[in-house]
Amino acid sequence: MKRCGLLACAALLCALPAHGEDLLPQGVLSALTPVDSLPSKDTLNDVFATPQLALDNLQSLALNRNIDLGIQLRAIGSLPSYCPPEPQPCGPGSAVHDTLIAFITSQQLVPHTPQDTLRLRAAIEALGATRSRLRADVDTLIPLLDDASRDVRTAAVRALLNICNMDAIAPLSRSYASERVAQVKAEISAAIQDLHRCSK
Repeated sequence: MKRCGLLACAALLCALPAHGEDLLPQGVLSALTPVDSLPSKDTLNDVFATPQLALDNLQSLALNRNIDLGIQLRAIGSLPSYCPPEPQPCGPGSAVHDTLIAFITSQQLVPHTPQDTLRLRAAIEALGATRSRLRADVDTLIPLLDDASRDVRTAAVRALLNICNMDAIAPLSRSYASERVAQVKAEISAAIQDLHRCSK
């Protein structure tokens, strides 16, 4: 059986009551319910009225475990769209970065249900999408290379590549030596090679 992508898996797991969905405006539901894509920043700004309201509401939805899982995942995945404009880093002090770090660290310490695994993967992928280049973000993700879920480990490897800090090479090399799943080992090997193109 083929492994499903994050949004497709969410669709399968979302055959649950959508607590609180009825409280969201129809425009928000329309923007955050398509399974195969994330809404554009322009769409989010439009349905939430302003960029700041969009960010505030996405943060709330990302942290709300009482809404439909698919909506929560798309809210998490949409957060990097609201990183500060370059050349400002999307790092500590920015609402997007702080929300994702808090979410990831809170999820690391608890056993994962299938839904929790999807939430954690979404947050890891979103942190990678910030392309922060920060050593602190490398340090946040390194423990996830030992997670029981191969999907979480794979997401962590890809996020470390996207963060693009060469300090990730040594811990990835150690992880490669102990990793038993061929697919994850291949992801680690590719990430190590590509990380050599990054500069500190």
